[in-house]
Amino acid sequence: MHGRLLCMIFLGIIAANFAQNNSAMAEEYSAYLMAYFGPEEKLHYAWSHDACNWTALNNGRPVWSPPFVRDPFINRVNGKFHLVHTTGWTGTTIGHWESDDLIHWEGGEIQVVDASKQKCWAPEFFHCDIEDVFYVFWASMHEDNHHAMYYLKTRDWKNIKPGDSAVFFNIGIHDIDLTIVQHNGTYYAFHKPGDVDDRMGNRLSTSSSLDPAADSFAKDGHGKVVFADETKPTEGPQVIQLIGQQKWHVYGDPFHAPLEAWETTDFSAFRKITVQTPQGAKHCSVIPITQSELDALLARYPAD
Repeated sequence: MHGRLLCMIFLGIIAANFAQNNSAMAEEYSAYLMAYFGPEEKLHYAWSHDACNWTALNNGRPVWSPPFVRDPFINRVNGKFHLVHTTGWTGTTIGHWESDDLIHWEGGEIQVVDASKQKCWAPEFFHCDIEDVFYVFWASMHEDNHHAMYYLKTRDWKNIKPGDSAVFFNIGIHDIDLTIVQHNGTYYAFHKPGDVDDRMGNRLSTSSSLDPAADSFAKDGHGKVVFADETKPTEGPQVIQLIGQQKWHVYGDPFHAPLEAWETTDFSAFRKITVQTPQGAKHCSVIPITQSELDALLARYPAD
């Protein structure tokens, strides 16, 4: 009984220290990192203290150069950074890489569909903590000859094969560039429906579940118009929650203009804000980082 009590006390101390360490890490976030691609279709970085005014790292040059990087998406899951990206205008693969420091990456291409799907554009992922699984999603060609959203689930990014993928949702017309955030039990999906000439802009759809059998983003049809003042044509929506705030910035990528952004506190009302982004930046993703992570990046990739 005495030994059992000591064990419970010890586990309690570990849990308390773990909680304190996690809290300290959350409080340590003090800057933002933007990943984007430029004209040469390579990975670029920029940093900011307010998620509005950005400074390019590495004097605006690429920071890392696999053969082809468009639509880079980076997020931190369980202490490790994961990067996914488009690997070509056509093909059956996505790029997936892992890093402990945002500088050194290990990984490569993963085949996620068969040749009939023709392409795998703008892959992203959402880590479901309850299931402890990654929902990985992207746009491929549907049998009805338009882009639809496909997905697969993985715990470790290993042994993935085309047979693991399925339609995530299909709105009956071209649809690309899906990004998902969760707030108060609802999943908010920003995506770009329609062809270039449709000038439909980025839209918002919602779901109560990531499981398409339980609920589907497709129930909102082509999606809700929430950015009435966006520059069109546009694509590449991305969302970042501001550090320590119930406030989010949603970025968009106009075809022929610099990145633009909106601010929201409830995913119902969106106010356009002024942002300054690196010249030529396309299809960004943004994450919070610590001062030590920023210092390491600045040391490796000095800014202007």
